[in-house]
Amino acid sequence: MIGAEFDRHASGYDGGLDNPIKRLMGSSADQFIAVKARWLLRREKALRGGTLALLDYGCGAGDLMRVLAGLGARAAFTGCDVSQGMLAEAAKRWPEQAGPLPQLEMQDGARTPFADGQFDVAVISAVLHHVPPSERPAVYRELGRVLKPGGRLYVFEHNPRNPLVRHVIARTPIDANAILLDAREVRHGLLDCARYDLETDYLMFMPPALGFLGGIDRALAWLPLGAQYAVAARKL
Repeated sequence: MIGAEFDRHASGYDGGLDNPIKRLMGSSADQFIAVKARWLLRREKALRGGTLALLDYGCGAGDLMRVLAGLGARAAFTGCDVSQGMLAEAAKRWPEQAGPLPQLEMQDGARTPFADGQFDVAVISAVLHHVPPSERPAVYRELGRVLKPGGRLYVFEHNPRNPLVRHVIARTPIDANAILLDAREVRHGLLDCARYDLETDYLMFMPPALGFLGGIDRALAWLPLGAQYAVAARKL
């Protein structure tokens, strides 16, 4: 996890919309992020209540926290990343109306500066494919460490079973060194490091630009062909 690699992309980062196929599916990065944010809010209704502590691990430019806030979440947001440039971008993009600026902290590789059991909810979104496979267990251990007993972890990733995803990733500059992983690998990696109850949903069968078709996405959540997947893990 090399911060300098992401520092180069931080200013004006647009979630890979320089890829023309991705632009056909959604006109802004926020449309893609909103699919995950709405899914998360359906699972974690208490995020609207302002009492939960949420960690966005590998938060990048903070877009997931910002979109969650725009959809009504009022958690105590904390973000961490290996890229100082991305954290600066996150602070710059945070709108005043979204509430207090999230606490933003640097990671030292997989390691974070947070206390054991500090968070009710942790999210890691589109990060693991940037982490070399040999380093992923350290990420899983760290997420388990900072999560409270009974806390919930949500892993969002690109689904390598979807051929369009593989095509787009192979042609997106920030993903030049990406190594995709499927949901089974995530589940096994988590269970090797801690005890969890696990569930998996598949997302983004429909282009995010066609938000009115979201019901179809929810009906197909069992089918392992969506462009993204979400592994939900409750720590035991």
